[in-house]
Amino acid sequence: ISTLLYTIKFEVMTFTIEVKENILSPSLVHVYPYGASFFKYQCLRYNLLSDFDNDESDDDKEELSESDIKIDIKYIKSLESKDWKEQDHYRVLGIPHLRVKASTKDVKKAYKFMVLKCHPDKSQGSTKVNEEAFTCIQRSYEQLYTLEGKRAYDSVDPQFDDDVPNITEHNKQNFYKIYGPIFERNAQWSMQKNVPRLGSDSDSIDAVNDFYNFWYDFKSWREYSYLDEEERDKAENKDERRYYDKINKQERVRRKKEEVSRIRTLVDNAYACDPRIKAFNEERKRRKQEAKLAKQEAYRLEQEALLLQKEEEERIRREEEEKRLQEEKEKAEAEKKERQKQNKVLKTERKKVREHVKKYNYFCSEEDNVVKAMENLDLLLAGLSLEKMKNLNSICQNKTEFSVLYQNYMTAHLEEQENKKKESLVKAKQSQEMHKDQEINSTEKFSPSDIALLVKAVKIYPPGTVNRWNTIADYLNQHSTVCHSYVNKDIIEKVKKLQSREGDDLKSKVNEQAYENFEKSQKQRIDEVSATGGLSSRDTLNSALNDPLPDGKKKKLPWTAEEQKLLEEGLKKFPQSAGPERWDSIANLVGTRSKKDCMRRYKDLVEQIKAKRAK
Repeated sequence: ISTLLYTIKFEVMTFTIEVKENILSPSLVHVYPYGASFFKYQCLRYNLLSDFDNDESDDDKEELSESDIKIDIKYIKSLESKDWKEQDHYRVLGIPHLRVKASTKDVKKAYKFMVLKCHPDKSQGSTKVNEEAFTCIQRSYEQLYTLEGKRAYDSVDPQFDDDVPNITEHNKQNFYKIYGPIFERNAQWSMQKNVPRLGSDSDSIDAVNDFYNFWYDFKSWREYSYLDEEERDKAENKDERRYYDKINKQERVRRKKEEVSRIRTLVDNAYACDPRIKAFNEERKRRKQEAKLAKQEAYRLEQEALLLQKEEEERIRREEEEKRLQEEKEKAEAEKKERQKQNKVLKTERKKVREHVKKYNYFCSEEDNVVKAMENLDLLLAGLSLEKMKNLNSICQNKTEFSVLYQNYMTAHLEEQENKKKESLVKAKQSQEMHKDQEINSTEKFSPSDIALLVKAVKIYPPGTVNRWNTIADYLNQHSTVCHSYVNKDIIEKVKKLQSREGDDLKSKVNEQAYENFEKSQKQRIDEVSATGGLSSRDTLNSALNDPLPDGKKKKLPWTAEEQKLLEEGLKKFPQSAGPERWDSIANLVGTRSKKDCMRRYKDLVEQIKAKRAK
């Protein structure tokens, strides 16, 4: 008992006992169940009793009587001892109705009865059999008397039905009638007692789940040693015995896998046909749908609450905004009125000052200066404050004081205007000089040879090169003869400028410079040749320009700006509708280029334009 205690989950039952005494108050006393009967109850409840543990099973069972033993003498006489494995051992012992339910006591009692009735030496009646038939009776007893032998034969009992019903509509409608007997029949292979029954429609989901969990974890004692084809006792040596054992073991494992697969198929088919599972699934779906709808409703209510809150906040914000705008409007109107009032006062004071100055003939002794004085007066009144104008108007009756104060204000105003004018001129001059210095620096930094190097470097280091612009700047600093302080910013600005329309003129200048450099180099070579007594300089120049390359091709000279201009005029003058003679006409117009050169130049220009658009 102590070895099984740790596997049992005892449910503690608590009883309340009320104790009454004269002094003490009522109290609770906990009583725990224990004893052999309670232990057996828990073992039966949790399937912890096996055939080895339940020794009282044979005692509680009703004993086999001699009248229950039915001797089939005809069948026994037809048997042969060499085919003893194929005989029905329960039929031979006269207990075919018990079969797997027969106990060892029943087998022993049936064998004793058969010995008395069928022994060839002791029996004298019609049930007497020969020695060969009696040997079959002994074989049956030897097979069924031991628990291992009985289980080996019961596992392959030919009377047992191994069929598994398929999933059909008929089986679904008659589920309990069809699957109930099948599960009861297969329950005899269980290693655990108290196998749960199939139940009925009134079972709870927990009971149904316990049933299928038991059968999905079904542990069977069924084994197939009885069907071993090779008898190890017939082996002549240990090697043959090992070989026989290996073959028999493989066959047993195969049959055991088939049995496990059969039980699993039976449970799967029953699960698919069980109406309770369908009802439970529908109920689960219904509850899930209700929960989903409840969640959606809660979400809807929450969104409505958020929307109402948002609308309320929006209303409050709108009211505050309207209130703020109204206050700003009122403030602006008040400021406007105040400004109009001030302007009105300023206008009145200006008018008074102007009348007083006019009365004193603008303080001019000559009429030619009146116009200039009037202009200065307008400028002074435009910048003069209200307080100063009131000061002037307050002493308007005293011409001397009025004249002195007026002249002071006018002098200060003219000096202020002159200072402002000088400051603006200085700033403009500084800005002009700064822009001029930048233009000089930018123009002086990139010479035509450096631009040619830049174009070459851009081709050498295409987009995708790591630190492309820094690499190009280093290349120019290394090969330039003019400037060695280029940075990536200068390179990027110059490339953008070359890619724009302004760069077309720069490119043409570069081409012209390259052509001029080429002519200079060729002329220098010609002068060297002529100095040694060779050809004339003109003939040598023509021969140098038309001198073929080592592979037989002529040297390609860069296009000049004049040739480019003539090519563009020819493209406009002779469009594609001119026919196949178009390029001949363009070449004749250019004069210094062949038809192929003109066509090649046109293709290069088209590719350059496409590349610019792609960028």
